[in-house]
Formats: sequence, C-alpha cells, structure tokens
Amino acid sequence: MRTVNRSALVVRPRDPYLRWASELDEDSAGLAESIRGKSSVYLVAPDPQEEHESAPIEQYYERIFELELEAWHTDPDDWPRVRDYRTFQEWFDVDAESIVVDLEGSPLRGEHI
Repeated sequence: MRTVNRSALVVRPRDPYLRWASELDEDSAGLAESIRGKSSVYLVAPDPQEEHESAPIEQYYERIFELELEAWHTDPDDWPRVRDYRTFQEWFDVDAESIVVDLEGSPLRGEHI
C-alpha cells in the first residue's frame, strides 16, 4: 500500500447544476436526474500548512467548475455567465480528503485534459 502525494476533492452536483443541465434540451431532463448523487474526484496538492484536508478549494474551483460544465455540455456559450466561488458553492458539494491510497501496484497513468 502506498499513499499518493495528493489530496482528493470529491465533487457532487447540487440542484442548481441539475436544473441547468436538465434545461439545455428536451433529452437532458431524465439524464440530468440520473447523475444525482454521482461524484467526480479531483486530485490536488496537499495543504502545504497541513491545516486542512487539501489545499484550499478556492485555488481550484474555477477549473473544477468548467470541467463539470464541460462534462455535461461542451459549448461554453450555454454555460452560466456567473461562475464565481459563491455560485460554485451553490452548485456543488465538495468534500476534501487528505489521504489518497493507491491499492494497485502498477504506476498511475492518465490523460491530460
């Protein structure tokens, strides 16, 4: 077992996100409801002062907000105009986890987004 030098931000959509997603077109309503309770996990740097579970979410919310919007709808013209930290907090629940353990023996691989 090896811990990874990252913290995890677990992001779940709240009602405002689900409403936005369901109103994009007529096929979206049922699909949007199907993601209620689903999560995305983002690996981030640990808090350098070790005061919190991860580095402050304020450092990452803009990128996470855009990734969550893009995951549903790729046209930024249809995204909400206001994407500040307050709106992010209204649209998403976020839990920070300080311990990330890699249970696999093989090296991590991934794609750059």
